[in-house]
Parts: sequence; structure tokens; C-alpha cells
Amino acid sequence: MTCAGLIAVAAVGMLCFTPSAGWAARGQSLNLTAGIASWYDNNLLQYSDPQIAQFESGLFPNRFSIETRDDLTFNPTLELTWELDRGRGRRHDLRVRGEGEFHDRDRTADMRSASLAWREYFGGGQRLLLRGYHLPSYYLRQLRDVTTGFYERAQFGLTIGEASWSQALRAGIRLAASCQFERRTYSPRFPERTSDTSQGELTLGFDRLPHRGHLEIQGAYRSSLADGRNLAGGAASVLADPSYHGWWGGANGRIEFLRRGSTRIGGDLSYRYERRDYDSNRPADKSHIGRHDGEHVVEVGLRAQLRPHWTIRGFDQYDSNQASYGQTVVLTNDPGSYRQNRVGLELAWSGDVWKQARSPAIDEEGGK
Repeated sequence: MTCAGLIAVAAVGMLCFTPSAGWAARGQSLNLTAGIASWYDNNLLQYSDPQIAQFESGLFPNRFSIETRDDLTFNPTLELTWELDRGRGRRHDLRVRGEGEFHDRDRTADMRSASLAWREYFGGGQRLLLRGYHLPSYYLRQLRDVTTGFYERAQFGLTIGEASWSQALRAGIRLAASCQFERRTYSPRFPERTSDTSQGELTLGFDRLPHRGHLEIQGAYRSSLADGRNLAGGAASVLADPSYHGWWGGANGRIEFLRRGSTRIGGDLSYRYERRDYDSNRPADKSHIGRHDGEHVVEVGLRAQLRPHWTIRGFDQYDSNQASYGQTVVLTNDPGSYRQNRVGLELAWSGDVWKQARSPAIDEEGGK
């Protein structure tokens, strides 16, 4: 069964777990989380060193639509979570989240997104997650249109569907498996880049570590098929084929340094490596033929909580991508090798805005 098929089956299952009218009003709560984050990004559109040199020279204005390669980003978020607790480990929650990224100077790269997630908690530590995500417009950069020879705005809409199942293996150890399907729909200038991507992922989580620590080890395989591979011309086509396959693996962990009264202070660290091998067989597609990418992402954070509502976190994220090609000279303005550093601060408030306790007349199975 395909990844999309698994998600469809899981969606049908979600409807079967929708609360019935008989107990929909018992053991409910509505939680609100509001956050604001800001960070400095030294390479907003992930340009390579030669592309940065071109931009800063001012000799190629048609290849760029930004005012500066580095910028400040503001990221407001708003999240509502409805939860119903039936007892005996049975719980349901529905989460709606909206956010945006707004830039100080490069407003052409602003974006907004929304997501919807349903979680089912069963007895014995079993959990089901269904999630949908939509980003209407993401600005990639200016890319050369091979049919006209001009650099045009390249942007796409992104829709993601995900289904995940997790199971407690033993006390403090959890295994999760997820399947994800992504659809990227590019602007009419670049229809060959529109793609479908499937991903399968495994996560092994460890709780009950020293200093109230938590560790996750993750691995995934991805396969992306672009519409360009099916367009007329085959290997002789001058259009790009950004199809690829690859894998990624990583780990993330957090610990608590201090717990005093309502104050918690802790830290987190994550690392991820991703490998991509591009599948293009077109000699004219110098951006992708014979190309292999290796990307390292490291992030470190320091977090303080003033329970029960406030959290503040500072972070530093470093991203390095190294692209190798099948030829010596690469005549392209596609994303390639780059280095990117983000340093920022996050502030969030979270709390119940409405809560209704379960009736004593209702037993632990939700019946009268």
C-alpha cells in the first residue's frame, strides 16, 4: 500500500474515534498557546558563496529579488487544542495551529501556514496521530526559465499529510513509525518542478534519563518524483528534473539543569544529517544530473519555564549543505552548497482557557 493510501485508511479510522453525543461534554478542556519568536538569519535564501558574491557585486540585479542576504525574521504562532479525557488512558485531542514568518527587509519571502492534527491515546501507551499541513506560497528564489532565458520568481505551495503510530515498548522507551506524503505545486513558470514526495520514518524515544532527560533517535527514507521526468523530450529535454531519493538520520535530546519552585531551566541539542541523490539523466540539466547532497544541521537551545504558563528559549542553529556535481563547471542558480546560521529567541504562553470536569456519574469506560 502506498503512503497516501495508508494516510487515507488512517483518516477513516479517525472518524471512528470521533466522540459521540452521549459523552462529548464530559472531561473536556480547551488550551491556548500563543508565541512569538525572532531570529537573525545570515543567509535567508541559502545562497552559495559564488551567488552571494554575485548578489553583493550588484552586477546581476535580474537574478535577485531581495534587498539583503541576511535579515531578521518574526514568527508569531497561535495554537488551540481541544482535549477529551475518558479515563483509563483513553484521550482524544484536536489541535489547530497557524503561524507566519515575516521579514524586516526581505518581505518578498514572507509566508503563512496552517496545520490540523488529531491524536488518539489508547491504553497501554499506544498513540495514533493524523496531521495535515498547508503552506499556500513559499518563495524559493529567482530561477532561470530555460524557455525564455530570463530569471523568474520561483515559488510553490506545499501540502503535507501524515499518519503516525507509536507504542510503548517498556517503561521509558517508545517506538514510533510514520508515513508522510508531500505535494509541492510550483508556479506556472516552472511546472517541471512540481513534485510528489513520500517519506517513511522511525523514531525511538527514551524517557526517564538522568536530569529528567529525554532522547530521540530518528531515521527516514525519502523519495521525490518531479513532474519534469514525464514531460516531452526525455533525456534530451532542456527542462530540469529535480527528482531525488535519499535518507536522513538524527538525534535530539533535552535535560533539566535546575528545578526550583515553579521555575525550570534546561537545555536541548539536536543533530541531523540528510543525504540526497538526484535522479536526472539529462545532460542539459546541470543543476541535478550526477548531483549528490550531504546536509548537516546542528541546533543548541537553552530553555527557561515559569510554570504553568510561560516558556522562553534561546537557540543557535547551523546548517551546512555540500553539493557535488557530475561536471566541473555548474551554470545554475539552483540551491546548491551553502552555509546558514540562525540565532534567535522564542517566547510562549500556554494555558487552559476553558475546562469541564468529567461527571462522577460517568465511569472509567465512558458509560453510565
